[in-house]
Amino acid sequence: ARQLMKNLTLPEKVSLLRGMNDGWPADRHGYAGYVGIGRVYADPWQPHGVTPLSMNDGPQGYNSYGRFKSKSTQYPALLAVAASFSPATARRYAAAIAEEFVAKGANVLLGPDVEVTRATLTGRSFETISGEDPFLGSTLVPAYVKAVQDRGIIVCVKHFLNNNQEIYRQSMNVEVGDRAQHEIYLPVFKAAFESGATAVMCSYNKVYGQYACENEKLLTKFLREDLGFKGFVLSDWGATHDALRSAKAGLDIDMQKDDPKVRLPDEYHKLPDLLKAGSITQETIDKKVEHVLSAMYVAGQFDGRYPVSADFQGKTMGMQRGKQKTVVQADTTSDAHRAVAYQTIIDGAVLLKNEDGTLPLASGKKVVLVGKYCNTAKDPAIKQGDVFSGGGSGYVATEKQITPLAGLQAALGPDAAVTASLDATGAVGADVAIVCVAAHGEEGWDRKDFVLPDAADLVGALRAQSKSQKIVVVASVPGAVTTEWIDDVDAALMLFGPGEQVGPA
Repeated sequence: ARQLMKNLTLPEKVSLLRGMNDGWPADRHGYAGYVGIGRVYADPWQPHGVTPLSMNDGPQGYNSYGRFKSKSTQYPALLAVAASFSPATARRYAAAIAEEFVAKGANVLLGPDVEVTRATLTGRSFETISGEDPFLGSTLVPAYVKAVQDRGIIVCVKHFLNNNQEIYRQSMNVEVGDRAQHEIYLPVFKAAFESGATAVMCSYNKVYGQYACENEKLLTKFLREDLGFKGFVLSDWGATHDALRSAKAGLDIDMQKDDPKVRLPDEYHKLPDLLKAGSITQETIDKKVEHVLSAMYVAGQFDGRYPVSADFQGKTMGMQRGKQKTVVQADTTSDAHRAVAYQTIIDGAVLLKNEDGTLPLASGKKVVLVGKYCNTAKDPAIKQGDVFSGGGSGYVATEKQITPLAGLQAALGPDAAVTASLDATGAVGADVAIVCVAAHGEEGWDRKDFVLPDAADLVGALRAQSKSQKIVVVASVPGAVTTEWIDDVDAALMLFGPGEQVGPA
C-alpha cells in the first residue's frame, strides 16, 4: 500500500480521500457513496489498478433508496440477529447480504451498526447487532465481519462514537468517562477490528465538546493508539465540518451530505490548499491514503477476492458509468436469500409467554387475526420504512412482504379456518385470536414512549368479549416495549423488525 501510494500524484491522493458528488460520470454511480481516483470521462476507471470504492447501505440488506424496489431482500433487523445469540446466525445472515452487494457491484458495506444502546428509545435501536450488551455484540460481530470480508467487501462498522440517540444527533454533546468507554462502548468496535474490519464511520454527534469526525481523542487516542486500528476512518454523510480540524484529528475520507436539489461540496477538496499553506503536511495526506489502500489490500480488492465485472475492466470512467445502471438495478433476491431471512426471524424470535401449550397452534382450530397489521405491511403514518422494517439508511424497500395472514393461511392449508378482522368483534366465536401489533423506529427520530400501540386496547376488548378464548400477541418491535397487557394473553411472541418473511416465519 505504501509503495502504491508513492506512485500517486497529489490530485490522485486527494481524490481517494473525498467522495464524488459532481456531475456525471463523477457522481455517486447509484450508490450511497463513491470514492476513486478517476473523475472525468476519459480517466481510467481503475488507474494504478485501484478499483473505486462503491459504498452502500446497509447492514440489513442492500438499500436502493427507493429506486429499485423489490430488487433486494428485506432481511430482519440486526437486532433480530442480536436476539438470536448465535454467531452462526450472524454469519449466515451477513453472507447472504454480502452476496447481494457483490451482485450490485458494491465493495464497501456501510455496517454493521455495533453501538451499544444506551437510550432505549433511540430511533435506530433496531439497527444494532449489540443490543444493550457489549459482550453480546463482541461475540456476534466477528462472524458478521468475516462473512462479509470473505467476499472481498470492506466492512465499515459504525457509528464511532457514542451515537446514543437520533433527536439532536447533529448537535448534541456526549460526556462519557474513559472507563465506561473502554468497558461498554469500545469493546464491540475492538472485536470488529480484531476480526478484520478495515473501515469505521465516525458519527454526527459531539463527544467531549468536539464533533466526532474532528475529535483527536476519538480518532487517534482511542481508535489508533488504544484499539490498534489500521484501516480508514470515513465520515458519516455531512459529518465533516472543518477540513483542517478533521485532517489533524484523523479522519481519512470525507463524505458530503446528499441533497436532491443541490450538489453539496465536501470539505476535503481544501486539502491541497491546506498543504500549500503549511497547515498540514504531505505526510498527513500520505498516511490517510495508506489507510485507504491498506483496507483494500486486506479485503482482497487487489488480488481478485472481490469479483470485478469483466465489462468494467480496462474502461474509462465514462464507459464504465454507462454500463453501471444495469448492475445496480439487478434483481439480487433469491429463494436461498429468502430462506436466510426466514430463518433469522425464527432464530431471533423471543417467546415471552406460552401458557398451557397455546403455541404451536393445534390443528382444526378456528383462528382470527386481529389488528390493522395482520394483512398489510404499509401504513401511511410511517414516513420511513414500513410496518415490519425500521426506516432510514438501513431500510430495504420491497413489495414482496408476506403478511402474517398470508403466511398463516399458507402454513395451515386451504381447509383451515383462518380469517382477519380489524377489531375484536370479528373474533367472536373463534378458538384463537392472534393480535398483530407493531411499534416503529426510524433514523432521524426517537420513539416518544415504550407503549406497543393498540396492544392493550385489542387485548382488553378480546378478553372482555371472552374469558376462555386463547389470545396470542405477535408483535414487531424495534426495541424495548412495555407489556402491561400480558396478564390477559395466553401467549406472546416478540419479533425484532422481521422484514419481508414475517408471514412464513
